[in-house]
Amino acid sequence: MIPYFPQPHLGPIHAFGVLVATGILLSIRLIRKRSTLLGLDPVLAEKLSMRIVIVAFLCAHVFDRLAYYPAETLADPISLLKIWESISSFGGFIGAVIAGAWFVRSRRKQGDGWRYLDVITFNFPIGWFFGRLGCAMAYDHPGSPSTYFLSQVYRDGISRHNLGLEEALYVLPIIVLFQILGRNRNRPTGFYLALFPLVYAPGRFILDFMRHDDARYFGLTPGHYGSIALVIVGIALMRWVHRPAKTA
Repeated sequence: MIPYFPQPHLGPIHAFGVLVATGILLSIRLIRKRSTLLGLDPVLAEKLSMRIVIVAFLCAHVFDRLAYYPAETLADPISLLKIWESISSFGGFIGAVIAGAWFVRSRRKQGDGWRYLDVITFNFPIGWFFGRLGCAMAYDHPGSPSTYFLSQVYRDGISRHNLGLEEALYVLPIIVLFQILGRNRNRPTGFYLALFPLVYAPGRFILDFMRHDDARYFGLTPGHYGSIALVIVGIALMRWVHRPAKTA
């Protein structure tokens, strides 16, 4: 088992925040690089990335309060405004979809909105890896009791799965897969946007069975339902990506 230790911090600066910021900044740098490589505007790609990050964080907090703490939120609606307190990854995905849909709509004349979203999705797993490492350091996603060699003693004194760490490790092969596939610059538009939910959702669905003390609806966590939704979206997008070309 991995020995537990409180996450390092310097005043208000914690390891979680540093790792999340590292993931965001590194991803944006890579997005600029790939945008240039594919003939897109790197400045526009960076602005879109930051817009998605902001909307995603806002939605991540609102979704977390409503899906995981509905009773507490109903008793204290002001908690919805305390965006620094808690976030949910699937709420972030919802926010990203909202921001992305707005961008595609705003670029209808240029017709390149989906290409920008694809570039962002291509580099997203790298940022997600660092974000989940931050979760691992904070140990904010404790799992079921385990003697697995990657488990850690939680603050309740029980050795548990550190799901942040295990999800980060799951994302690593996704990063490698994307980098290999990315050598071919002629992938159809939307390919990575469709592929990511299809390769990410199954692992997340499995890990959520080990969640400790999460809200559950009909035996499943919000993450389970989110994973199912991701698969449906991924299949629909992949069908759209590989739709037959229109003939005159």
